Amino acid sequence: MNRLVEAHLERDLIAPLLRRVLLTIAVAASLITVTAAIAGIPWIALWGVGDTLIAAGLLRVVRWGYLRAAALTETLALLATAIYTLTTGYGLLDVSILILPGLFLLTSVLLSARWIYAVAVLTDITVVVVGLAQRWGWLGTPHSTVVTYDDIVNVVVLLTTTAVFVQYLVATMRRTIVTARVANTRTRDILNATSDAIVIHDATDGRIVEVNASTLQMFACQREQLIGQVAKDLGNTNFPHYIDKATEYIQRAVSNGPQSFEWLAKPTGATAFWVEVVLRSADIAGEPCVVAVLRDITARRRLEQQVREAETFRAVGQLAGGIAHDFNNQLMGIMGNAEFLRQAVVREADFQACIDSILASSRRAADLTKQLLAFARRGRRRNVPVDLHQLITEVIALGRRSIDKRIAIEQHTNAQQTVTQGDPSALQNALLNLLVNARDAMPLGGTVLFTTRNVELKADASRVSTRPLRPGQYIEIDVTDTGSGIAADVVGRVFEPFFTTKESGTGMGLAAVQGTMLDHQGSVVAVSEPGRGATIQLLLPVVDAPVECEPARASRPLVRGSQGRILVVDDEPTVLSVIERVLQQSGYDVTVCTGGQQALSYYESNRFDLVLLDVMMPDLDGVEILQRLRAAHPRARVMLMTGHAEENVQARLLDFSDVPVISKPFLPDELLEEVQKFSFS
Repeated sequence: MNRLVEAHLERDLIAPLLRRVLLTIAVAASLITVTAAIAGIPWIALWGVGDTLIAAGLLRVVRWGYLRAAALTETLALLATAIYTLTTGYGLLDVSILILPGLFLLTSVLLSARWIYAVAVLTDITVVVVGLAQRWGWLGTPHSTVVTYDDIVNVVVLLTTTAVFVQYLVATMRRTIVTARVANTRTRDILNATSDAIVIHDATDGRIVEVNASTLQMFACQREQLIGQVAKDLGNTNFPHYIDKATEYIQRAVSNGPQSFEWLAKPTGATAFWVEVVLRSADIAGEPCVVAVLRDITARRRLEQQVREAETFRAVGQLAGGIAHDFNNQLMGIMGNAEFLRQAVVREADFQACIDSILASSRRAADLTKQLLAFARRGRRRNVPVDLHQLITEVIALGRRSIDKRIAIEQHTNAQQTVTQGDPSALQNALLNLLVNARDAMPLGGTVLFTTRNVELKADASRVSTRPLRPGQYIEIDVTDTGSGIAADVVGRVFEPFFTTKESGTGMGLAAVQGTMLDHQGSVVAVSEPGRGATIQLLLPVVDAPVECEPARASRPLVRGSQGRILVVDDEPTVLSVIERVLQQSGYDVTVCTGGQQALSYYESNRFDLVLLDVMMPDLDGVEILQRLRAAHPRARVMLMTGHAEENVQARLLDFSDVPVISKPFLPDELLEEVQKFSFS
């Protein structure tokens, strides 16, 4: 460490000093040359020219990096100059003897202690020789005063004492400088070694006085750009609350002790990010300061958000499963009995229209339960090619018939690739949710604009989403309104389940949209500024596949004349009644029961051709009954019925690949189609 600091000292202190000395000598020698030339003293002029050339040459040597060589040469040149002036002038009485203490100082600073000892010995020898020569009259110049031996001894003692004092003084100063530089270097290396950003503020005005390397990396700027700034210069100007928060906490750290908080930082021209800030007041070099330690927690907050969403969706999923099970059972009774009425009153047109309306409403209600289950990631979605432009057109047509006439709905569909793979009902419901939200944001009227375009995501592309998107071709759908916009502190929460800013809102609309986008391997982003409307951006992957038109479903009469004994097991009386009637009208011998234990007993005594099992029952569920039944009767034929998500049941049937599952609610002809797939002897 000391060796490194010595190198820095040589570069930062000795080199500038040596350059200054050489430049001074060059200027002084030039002036002597001019003066001597004017006075007609050629030998002094030549001496000045020589000194000037030597100083200029040594400046070039210093620039090349040979500091010690230049310093040694200059020291010897000054010593030679002093010897020359002493021998050609007034000896020990000549003013040039003053060069020698300065020579000691330069030698000690520019070279080292051993060199000052050598120079001191040479100087003493020179003084003794010059003094004796002056005393004995050997000098070539007459002198008015002759020195004594005591004078020679006094000069030697004085110069030696001066050399020792200069060496001690310079060594002490050098040691102090080295120690200070070592401490400074060690402190800075420690600060730069930490991955956390460290920012030191002046406690009086909050201005930044020092930062470490991690701070420069975190804020992507140079040190000079941060020194002198205050906390608000590093905050996100779109969120003034956070800027004021930082200033307030700095003041608290001075008066109330350590503080910690989370802060939204946004350097100029960079992306905002979350940091965890810990503040502590401290006296640094006698000055009151506040030390701030910043840690980037953007990834942690994103992970926490994902955990919160996962927990919320899990709770909603459990709730949705229970609701869907009971609701589907009721729909089963409505749809089954409506179909019986259809068969019974085929000649009555008025009754027929009413029954058709009941069936249509039942199907829509069944779609709602599927959406509820799908939102909670527990339901089965269709997975077919969907033309999103066609879907947008349908949504707009529906919106124009149902929302306020003061709201104009426009579309700019610019995408060339418009087909995605997914569930048409779920995607349509997502777009309808966005249209309804836009309507609610414009109570006095306005414009809703649907725009589309194709985008390509590269392998290194990033996008604000709850999960990264795979590279490839996507279609972006923007739904923009001209409403009041979304407040800055709210826009990040609009997709949270149960979060709403409406007086009568449920907080599930945008959460359902997000759930749909995630299920379709896409993403959704909200972009808004208060007073400037809002844009919800959907991103969905596109596929190269034809869109198939689904034929309209027509009711068919019940098939009759079938044979076989069937056991129907369900704890819901309405469902039992419908299924029993459908199967009996088709010619089957039907036995019904409401519990799993009862079903096992019935099968032991009757050996049915087929068992229809509801999955959710109070004593034993359908899969448990299946397992016990197959354990005792491996060839028993079973079909399961469920009002839950079908794939949840399929996951438990890995050992029973021959057991089909039919989802409630189903129409009579759908049930008969499945039953007739079994061959009864």
